[in-house]
Amino acid sequence: MSAVPSEPTVLNTTAPSNFAYIDQMELLETLPRVCTVPEVQSELRAGIESYPYLQRALDSLDDAIPVIALDESVTEAATELETRLDPGEAQAFAVADIYDGTLVTDDGPARALARDTDVSVTGSIGVLIRAVDNNQIPEAEADQWLKQWIDKTDYRAPSRNLSDYR
Repeated sequence: MSAVPSEPTVLNTTAPSNFAYIDQMELLETLPRVCTVPEVQSELRAGIESYPYLQRALDSLDDAIPVIALDESVTEAATELETRLDPGEAQAFAVADIYDGTLVTDDGPARALARDTDVSVTGSIGVLIRAVDNNQIPEAEADQWLKQWIDKTDYRAPSRNLSDYR
């Protein structure tokens, strides 16, 4: 396990799941100071039998996306958050909050809590927009991936077109 980078970009389970589904983990791997937490790794492992594509997400962990060691302050904060968030979200949220980072989640309750507590937050759509803006992918391709998430993974989004989020 790795140490927490300064101002980390912390993934919960939803973004690695989405990007593994479209086989585009490298878009997460290029996020600044990206990392995840042990519980997210556990959640991904637990889902592989039902969702074999999650193996792509696990393959990125440790090599390109460090799984960080949790210190006592993060562990305590995450335990308190587990009354409102699932364990992976709670750990990721606690790291983003304590280390002045950005939480990457598509989970509604985690996003609402982030807004209420001034924790920086983005989601899978935000990662797609960043990739388009950085000329990593064309917007039409990003739109196709968003549509795949909506049509095939029960991803919930108010629009099927990235342009509507700008």
